[in-house]
Amino acid sequence: MTVPIAFVLLLLGAAPLAAQPPARIDPADRCQMQLVRVRREGMRTEPTPGVTNFFAGGDVHARCRGRNIHIYADSVASYGGTVFQFLSQTNRVRYRDSVTHLDADQITYFRDNERVEAQGNVVHKDLKAGSSIVGPRVDYYRPMKQIRPETEVIGYNRPTIKYVVRDSLGKPTEPYTIVGNQVRAVGGNLMFAGGNVTIDRFDLHGAADSIWIESGRLERGEMLRNANLKSITDDGFTLDGVNIDLGLKKKELSSLKAKLKARLVSPDVTIDADSILIEIPERQVERTRAWGKEIRPVAVSGTYQIKGDSLVIESPKQKLSSVRAYGGGWAGLAPPTDSAAGPSTTSRRDWISGEKVVATFVERDSAGVTKTAIQRLEAEVKAVSFYQMAAEANQPAGSINYTRADRIIVTMKLTADTTTVDRVEAFGSVDGVHLQPPTPRRDTLRVARPDTAAARAR
Repeated sequence: MTVPIAFVLLLLGAAPLAAQPPARIDPADRCQMQLVRVRREGMRTEPTPGVTNFFAGGDVHARCRGRNIHIYADSVASYGGTVFQFLSQTNRVRYRDSVTHLDADQITYFRDNERVEAQGNVVHKDLKAGSSIVGPRVDYYRPMKQIRPETEVIGYNRPTIKYVVRDSLGKPTEPYTIVGNQVRAVGGNLMFAGGNVTIDRFDLHGAADSIWIESGRLERGEMLRNANLKSITDDGFTLDGVNIDLGLKKKELSSLKAKLKARLVSPDVTIDADSILIEIPERQVERTRAWGKEIRPVAVSGTYQIKGDSLVIESPKQKLSSVRAYGGGWAGLAPPTDSAAGPSTTSRRDWISGEKVVATFVERDSAGVTKTAIQRLEAEVKAVSFYQMAAEANQPAGSINYTRADRIIVTMKLTADTTTVDRVEAFGSVDGVHLQPPTPRRDTLRVARPDTAAARAR
């Protein structure tokens, strides 16, 4: 996806190139700061004519007149009535409004742009979304008429975001932990993190140069540059790409799409392609699609290889059931192996090809370990198969079969440790070649003859 430059600049906090002058803040919407409580009498100074500074301390409670905005601290300093600095030595400075809680060692309120600058062990919490930002410095911009309809929060110096996700009943589940050099949140749905970003949850880990998420109307996001996501489960996966698109459903990940030099590594298969799309409803991989022109999709495992213009891998409940290859599809089984020497150098790989190729899989038990094996191969449209039969008794090699047809079905013979061709069925216009190994010739020179010496004795 190409992100509009204005959108990127908004997330980064910069103004678009063609931005209009900012709207003026309605005076009635400005914070009229007033002291509700202070234990010790304050002190006023006038450093220049018309400019008054004010200092007070001891259990300070200030508020914006007529608004649900409150600040609690040990002391307060007002400079010209436009900058208010709150400090605490024993307790934390606390900012409270109807949508935000903000705690820090020091808080400064700037009336020029109605900005709250919090420094020192800052904790910001979005009361509506439940998410939080923790870091050394956080700037908070409250909603303003004609200026910003939603809150804006910017965190500096590698803050940590706890991005809350809720289940179908609306209850919060394990949050995503996002860390970046700088983060920005707008309202409860739009979030950006830039600079060596990591994203973690109990079941996954990811990294990229930057990330943005819009969990409201768009329900999507993107990891940009050097993107990587790893599912931390026994049957998990690792997904790499230049960029990774994030599909969301109620803030929960529902799909992943790696773009440009995409690679997927899982216990069952490794896939390389231009683009790889993973569908993960209920946090389980159900379907994987791969396609591309620069990198034609190839799925590889220890026992097979499948390729085509596009691939579709079905894995209900995260168990591999089938792989479909479209457009010049090809599927090949690994050559026989020798336990000592490894893959055979003389045996060819059995394979099947066609415009559409389908490989169906089944689980089998091998020495107490469950493994996935091909149960059946099927090719349609310009179908071709090549396979070798096992050698019969007293034969140096098995027969070789090459078949062409409209449709070919290869059924495999499965044992605990091997996979061989059981039978091949061809339909439609069928032709091909079947080659038998040569029969060993009888050595006539070694025919048993009577012992001539014994014959002469008789």
